[in-house]
Amino acid sequence: MNKQISKMINEYIEEGDFVGAVTDEDITNAENKLRCKFPQEYKEFIKSYGSGGICGVEVLGVEGNGYASVVDATERFRNFGLPEKYVVIENVDEFVYCLNTEEDYSVIRWDDTSKNEVKRYSSFDEYLQDSFQEAIDNWE
Repeated sequence: MNKQISKMINEYIEEGDFVGAVTDEDITNAENKLRCKFPQEYKEFIKSYGSGGICGVEVLGVEGNGYASVVDATERFRNFGLPEKYVVIENVDEFVYCLNTEEDYSVIRWDDTSKNEVKRYSSFDEYLQDSFQEAIDNWE
């Protein structure tokens, strides 16, 4: 995770915004359930924060004790046709942001009506920094 993202989190974090750190075992269990490997940037985020976000952004992740919101959301949207290579990292109601776990680790936007895959970000860190910055700009 880049320094700008850490700075945003440290500046805007409020109690209860994040679940908190999780173990490598919790992360591996989530990967196994989804039959994929998470990109390193996403692993670093969930290892440090579990899940959550700032200023209203809610990044799905791993909460520990056998539960992972990323698993629940991804399995749900796979039932609607989401390709296996994607995991859901944020549900924005009319669409979801998904992380590509097979190819370039980009972040796409997908909805269960059109089934369109629209590449939005080249990496998890780019997605996270842009999402947090937009939320901060709208928060103030």
